[in-house]
Amino acid sequence: MGQEGIQEGVFEAFKKTVDKHSDATFESLHRLRSGHKCIGITGLSRSGKSTFITSLISQLLNHEKAKLGAFSPWISKRIKAVKVHPLGDRSLSEFPYSDAIKSLTAVPPSWPDSTTDISGCLLEIKLQKKAPWPWEADTKSVYLELRDYPGEWLLDLPLMDMSFSEWCSQCAAQFTQEPRASLLGGLLNELQQLDPLAPFNEVKLTALKQQYVEFLKRCKEQTHALSLIQPGRFLIPGKFSDEQALQFVPILSCNARTRAQLEGADANSYFKILEQRYNAYVDRVVSPFYKKFFRPIDRQVVLVDVINALNGGPEYIADMQHALSNICDSFSYGNSSPIIKLFSPNIEKVIFAASKIDQVVAKDHDNVRQLLSSVVRKALEEAAYKGAEHKSEAIAAIRSSDEADLRGSFGLKGVDLEGESIGYIHPIMPDHVPSTDEWQPFVAWKIPMLRPPSGVRCDQDQAIPHIRMDQVLQDLIGDMCS
Repeated sequence: MGQEGIQEGVFEAFKKTVDKHSDATFESLHRLRSGHKCIGITGLSRSGKSTFITSLISQLLNHEKAKLGAFSPWISKRIKAVKVHPLGDRSLSEFPYSDAIKSLTAVPPSWPDSTTDISGCLLEIKLQKKAPWPWEADTKSVYLELRDYPGEWLLDLPLMDMSFSEWCSQCAAQFTQEPRASLLGGLLNELQQLDPLAPFNEVKLTALKQQYVEFLKRCKEQTHALSLIQPGRFLIPGKFSDEQALQFVPILSCNARTRAQLEGADANSYFKILEQRYNAYVDRVVSPFYKKFFRPIDRQVVLVDVINALNGGPEYIADMQHALSNICDSFSYGNSSPIIKLFSPNIEKVIFAASKIDQVVAKDHDNVRQLLSSVVRKALEEAAYKGAEHKSEAIAAIRSSDEADLRGSFGLKGVDLEGESIGYIHPIMPDHVPSTDEWQPFVAWKIPMLRPPSGVRCDQDQAIPHIRMDQVLQDLIGDMCS
């Protein structure tokens, strides 16, 4: 083939790539031109995503009264205005900021509702330019698109790289270990006795599915929630609540059969029917969610309730590490050039944040940050290897406690969910995952559940009290505001 033919072939290949990704490509081009960054607020269930987004919006909208001493444009008084705009992606619901503020400013105050579907928010930050040319406008705008979704759905992302039999093997290994074995109760034996080659029975499957959903609820709703709960849409199905793709359970005895036996199973066997439904779930529910929701993300905050996991004990920390490792394997990290990002998007910055740091005194905050770093070490190393900027932080999106002298020791005081004023002292937080003989103080401690602070008028230009949200803003978008 001559040079002209080669050039024509290259052009045609490029054209096909552009056509294949045209909508996403032109959307990315627009974002590059407009100073637009998409921020994914990621985290496991109950890590505080909705509260985090509410606080972040509040700090920016009420920047004149907020305390943002680590955020460079706030220090230099260059923030002129902040405005919430309609989302460009009309398929996303607006983040319910007003409803969250009503909860926080109610009497008594309450925490914002947990996320039950995907939503987003587009913020414009208008900044004074540092040294504009005479012919330039003296202000510029930075656009932040925040994306929120149920944490349960995040846990399904690893399923995209797992076959049904591989998922069944993972469940078989997990379910015989505590605390899952106790939470399963009699269902464990029923799932173990389910013969993958036996004729499929829809009535029996429906009964097993109902029991399995109740098991997942127990995993989530106990005092110390487990992290790896799959499939996530069994708990929060969203618009797929009536889909047959949601009707399956793991078959724990698959390992007792050879691959050839499973592949050659009758079309009406449990294995073949449930494999079809699992594949439909991945193809029709999980993959489209990942491609549509996560593809535009440029930067990421991963919220981790590491204090609660520490309080649960070694099994809960190990489960959290496993879940976070699997989830982070699903993301594409790396600081690509703008042109490459049009076709192969990467997350260029990631911040792992230990949430609810107001549960411990200030002198222990750095220990918790170091503990988080050890829990997410694999993900940090992967981000560093791929060239993405990364950092660990310890934050409280909403500060609900104050330090106090309690019986001669530093402790915390606040108001519990019943409205009673309380004070407590906690064990010294470790800066690493405890060894076998170090766990007792942490599992013996009962973490009080506190109300949001009273008297906060964030509906009247008063920002929400926080711990280090200003540092998160600087880490996330400080470079965009220079």
